[in-house]
Amino acid sequence: MAVENPREHLAFLVHDVAKRLRVEFARRAARHDLTPAQARCLMLLAFRPGASLKALAEALEVQPMSVLRVVDGLQARRLLRRETDPDDRRALQLFLTRPGETAVARIWRLLDGIIAEAGADMGPAARRRLARSLVQLSAGMQKFEREPR
Repeated sequence: MAVENPREHLAFLVHDVAKRLRVEFARRAARHDLTPAQARCLMLLAFRPGASLKALAEALEVQPMSVLRVVDGLQARRLLRRETDPDDRRALQLFLTRPGETAVARIWRLLDGIIAEAGADMGPAARRRLARSLVQLSAGMQKFEREPR
């Protein structure tokens, strides 16, 4: 897809929007005493209750020691709890607490607010079309995960 202005290439635009979203989200999450890593951890546990530290580290694409520090901080704030895995007593499962669930709801509201403000000129129908298009693009990108390197 040749474009006259490289900054209008879809790959550049997706990367640019993702970067700007991360920066703005970090700024707003800090007001609620959350780092982006903590927020991502909470969101993943909302989707995958009972995840292990290893699974969480893989999903977050970080080293287990990095996720351990995040988990320790979230547990100290009572936003998640650890339980022994009934199938493997050496492993731990992680679950959101009620305050953790409340934090996840707050994170969604922050994200909704950023998208609504950034896309104010688009309107709801255009944002829905964009979301559908990005879902399709993401699905197409998944084939690269299955291809040998």
